[in-house]
Amino acid sequence: MATDICITVGKRIWILRLERGWTQQILADHAELTREHLSELESGKKEIGLRALDRIAKALEVSPAKLFDA
Repeated sequence: MATDICITVGKRIWILRLERGWTQQILADHAELTREHLSELESGKKEIGLRALDRIAKALEVSPAKLFDA
């Protein structure tokens, strides 16, 4: 079950993705995730694992810590 931190991280991923003008599919491709998985992470429905967090941060060219900024 997702928690407040999942919602915070998901929202931050969503914001950073939109700032780049990327669709979910583009980010998912760059991060080597499925679009469905990324969608669940962005909505806070799923807890993000460390590998996915790292892949998304690298795809967005930010530090993993940046994904925790509220």
